[in-house]
Amino acid sequence: MNDMTNASLAAIRIERDVPYGEGAIGLGTDQPGVRPLRMDVYRPPGGVPVAGRPALVLSHGGAYHRGAKDRDEFEQDGSHNTPVHEYCERFAARGYVCFSIGYRLTQERPAPLALPIKRNRHEVQRGRIDWVRNLLGLPHASAEELLYGVEAAWTDVAQAFRFIEAHATRWNIDTDRIAMGGFSAGGFASAYAIFALGVPAAALVCLSAGMEPEDAEYYVHGGRGLPPILIFTGEHDLPSIPSRAKALASSAARAGLGMRHYLVPGKPHFYDRSSPIVLQDSTLPGGEACATLEVAMEQFLTAALVQPTVDVNLLEAFAQAWSRHDIEALMACMTDDCVFHTSAGPGACGTRYIGYEAVRNGFMKAWADFPDAQWTRARHAVTGRRGVSEWTFVGTRASDGQRIEVDGCDLFTFHGDKIRVKDSWRKHRS
Repeated sequence: MNDMTNASLAAIRIERDVPYGEGAIGLGTDQPGVRPLRMDVYRPPGGVPVAGRPALVLSHGGAYHRGAKDRDEFEQDGSHNTPVHEYCERFAARGYVCFSIGYRLTQERPAPLALPIKRNRHEVQRGRIDWVRNLLGLPHASAEELLYGVEAAWTDVAQAFRFIEAHATRWNIDTDRIAMGGFSAGGFASAYAIFALGVPAAALVCLSAGMEPEDAEYYVHGGRGLPPILIFTGEHDLPSIPSRAKALASSAARAGLGMRHYLVPGKPHFYDRSSPIVLQDSTLPGGEACATLEVAMEQFLTAALVQPTVDVNLLEAFAQAWSRHDIEALMACMTDDCVFHTSAGPGACGTRYIGYEAVRNGFMKAWADFPDAQWTRARHAVTGRRGVSEWTFVGTRASDGQRIEVDGCDLFTFHGDKIRVKDSWRKHRS
């Protein structure tokens, strides 16, 4: 990253104003309509296309009222942020295909969604929004108008991701290695696009962003292939930012997602890519040695976007190890930061085991409960970062001697050549 040259930055190729969809605007006015939604594409240097590149989808900040895909640099107390388009340029020079997303702003009066996203419909964090509206000379807005604007941005960013995914061959992108994120409003929009709207991003980067606590609690679930998260907050950030960043970080940690949260010392809401950072919290190995924000961002994305290399042979070996009661063979298939969601337990996830030793103990408990357990008739399928095994479980329960035969499946999330998440589901006979 420090050896990046002006020549490599100059060699990137930019496609401006690529349309990715349309959005309804003009709600409550005499000129309702739709407008095209556009993005800029930053392609790596080189004349020969390279297949299977990683991608980075970034969205700008601006309190849902200002900023643009090519302009979102702001200043406060002598500190400014690195604009999203500059991150796109720098990561395109590293080999990523990067996208800077434009979305509808609140003053365009977007139409409400048929299916609302935000859980608490009665409260909007409007302190910064009202300040920006005053700065722009806009009148006071109702909570409803602000809510429609916020959710429109979230859905636009999700729509952009799905367009990019559907047209991945156009830019030679590996759909299993698309990360997304952004600054402030753009970071919030990316988080909601992933966790509330279900876009299958492989990683999330939040620069002074997060989720409302009730939304993070409701939407963040570790058993559904959800991605690792990188979060930054300024030491003197906006009052509403730290609590929402912490809400997302805490929910991710509880769900067993990879998470890393850095503080940017001495900085307000705006800070640049070269800012020194301090690690606050992490469920991912490494990260302590990162000196600056950009270093941490590159390290995180490099690790998170490792190309998956799993096939059904791994799942067949995994299934056979279960029936052999071979714990060493099972754990050889798991990552160091693995997670296991059982098919039964007190939570919506069943019982959750997080970390290598906890997962090992959870696996062994299955054999303690059913000493003769077998997983038979196994069939497997793998698609990129996700996989599934279907099986019939047969065993005698140690506690009461009852014989059990029941169908079930495992849903897997992979990292590299190993299993990171095993999420078990089993029929309940009555």
